[in-house]
Amino acid sequence: MISREVPVNIFGKLLIVVSLLTLLSLHVEATHLRAGQITVERVACPGLTVKITVTVYTDTGCGGTCILFGGHEDILRFGDGFSVLVPMTPNTPVQGATNVGTASFSITHTFPGPGRYTISYREPMRNNEVVNITSPGNNTFYLETEIDLSVGCSNSPVLLVPPIDEACSGVTFLHNPGASDRDGDSLSYELVVPLRDKNTPTLNYRDPNVPEFYAGLNYD
Repeated sequence: MISREVPVNIFGKLLIVVSLLTLLSLHVEATHLRAGQITVERVACPGLTVKITVTVYTDTGCGGTCILFGGHEDILRFGDGFSVLVPMTPNTPVQGATNVGTASFSITHTFPGPGRYTISYREPMRNNEVVNITSPGNNTFYLETEIDLSVGCSNSPVLLVPPIDEACSGVTFLHNPGASDRDGDSLSYELVVPLRDKNTPTLNYRDPNVPEFYAGLNYD
């Protein structure tokens, strides 16, 4: 099903926004979303057709097969006024990880002309046990990436390291997503407030370094 939306003007530079939720757990009907990425690959350059892939990682206690990615509320927007519902897809268990599944959806789309487009994916709802967001179950899981089709033949960066790490209490948690760019563009990381929709921050987000999260821990 493809729908028409009100067109919007897009400004900014190429970026990829990744949602890495380290304090996660439960969403029964849709997914136990813990992370995701959107990648954009030019089908033919300098044409306007691209291949868009949404990949998600989920927490699951059933090997991944009982958790579905996509559904009737799960929308992939192309940023040019058109969108598509992502069909329900079972997860595949991630080898070497406990209770982690992954799923993806790919589609080819032709844009109406050169320009910058923000491609986004939104799915309700986040895991209910995220502690640094108010009412996480009422916040949609949101990803976006931007691509400029007005210059060159750019493709989006790809994150090569799966977000399957598990943090331990009292020990520094580090995760490098291993971003790689096939065009050789320079890449950098930036911490941002997670969104629940376009230009809409999650409710009452608090940085992971807030002291209340470390009460009772000794770091001498």
